[in-house]
Amino acid sequence: MVKLIVNPRSETLRQINVDTTPNTRVRDIVVAYGKANNSLSSSRIRFTKLEEDAVSKKPKHVTLDYEKSLAQNGIVFTDDSDSKEVYAKDLGPQISWKLVFLIEYVGPLIIHPLLYYGWFKPDYNTLTQKVSFILVMLHFLKREYETTFVHLFSSDTMPLFNVFKNSAHYWILSGLSLAVTIYAPDSYRNKFAPTWKQFFFHVSDHEDSTVLALIGLWVFAELSNFITHQKLASLRADGSREHKIPYGYGFNLVSFPNYFFESVAWLAFALLNNNWSSWVFLTIASIQMYIWAAKKHKRYLKEFGDQYPKNRKAMIPFLL
Repeated sequence: MVKLIVNPRSETLRQINVDTTPNTRVRDIVVAYGKANNSLSSSRIRFTKLEEDAVSKKPKHVTLDYEKSLAQNGIVFTDDSDSKEVYAKDLGPQISWKLVFLIEYVGPLIIHPLLYYGWFKPDYNTLTQKVSFILVMLHFLKREYETTFVHLFSSDTMPLFNVFKNSAHYWILSGLSLAVTIYAPDSYRNKFAPTWKQFFFHVSDHEDSTVLALIGLWVFAELSNFITHQKLASLRADGSREHKIPYGYGFNLVSFPNYFFESVAWLAFALLNNNWSSWVFLTIASIQMYIWAAKKHKRYLKEFGDQYPKNRKAMIPFLL
């Protein structure tokens, strides 16, 4: 047996010396540490070790991989009498990733029908408005389905505050903003309406062939997004949370084709109705997804090194 000294970084935790082995999985130690700290849930505890930063040469906290052993995390004991230190931080109240996603996506599913049927009169809506409503509803129904039956999350929980921050993005930008501006009647935007209203509630009209073409593009993008989500889930079908290199549909060009295809779907939606709120949501969502893609792409390159395909971009084929 070796000794692992767990030093607290939060006032809610206390120092504990653990008799363990180098091959013990970190998650098991975290669970035991939580029980010793007033039965605190292991999901709100983060274990780290100190390492020297390659640039600043100053010590920094590096999060341990809970699915690996102490030895696999680089914590090496010279003999049975040796001891090592790790650090524990209380992350505060947590909420499951799945529940956060379900709450995020249910917002637009409530808001759009309320405004489409309750505030405005759908009997007088144009083809563009009717199709826009259908596409939004199908998108978020798909999202709820994927969250329930497809997605496998790398972490169990996130900070409770995130549910409010994340929900604001979907409930306001893709919920209230889109619904208020797109489903308004013609009297809100015709030539007799004030100029600001003509802009604010503008919805383009298209030939039926153009509408069908944009629906086709949207369907292609949504189905492609679904296929890539299934592919990512299949990498963890064995229950492992280990990072693996995905290949196949879309992945041979970019690391995160799911983000790319989602952007294409919202592009088709914006081209369909040409309302300012659709373009704002497309822009904000695409920028955020690119930030995520670039960060994860960099992690892939660092983790897999020469094994990772060099020709892949992060999100946009051949560009970014």
